[in-house]
Amino acid sequence: MPATIAEAMGVPEDTEVITRRRVLYDKNTDTPEEIGSSYLPADIARGTYLEKREVVPKALFLCVEELSGKRYHHARDQWIARSATLEGTITLGLTQGAQVMHVIHTARAEDGAILEVSESIWPADRVTIIDEYLIDQEANVPDAPSQI
Repeated sequence: MPATIAEAMGVPEDTEVITRRRVLYDKNTDTPEEIGSSYLPADIARGTYLEKREVVPKALFLCVEELSGKRYHHARDQWIARSATLEGTITLGLTQGAQVMHVIHTARAEDGAILEVSESIWPADRVTIIDEYLIDQEANVPDAPSQI
């Protein structure tokens, strides 16, 4: 598995995982829009339908919950802006030197066990990130430093 995925899982790179890969296409233009991979612990997915090439019968996280007996509890998303690899350039039909957004999603159960690490890669010029949140007006803000 890639070093970035092993690091997210907290395991050596040669650890056995079940990998599911896909390329998603825009339904209107049939243009490739996303390269995605999911890395599942072998003790959850080995010997199950998750090893087969067919589309899973429901959302992947529901399959993992069913097979592991654990529920997704918390996740961490790491966003990386970088140049496309040769594979990404070819698969997504990009020009050489194009930028991509690469997201590594690490999902854990309540006990901290890794349930899934997935990565998604999109052409950067097709990504919009919206970050919306409340501002705590009551926050305890330290006094401004005194003027000398």
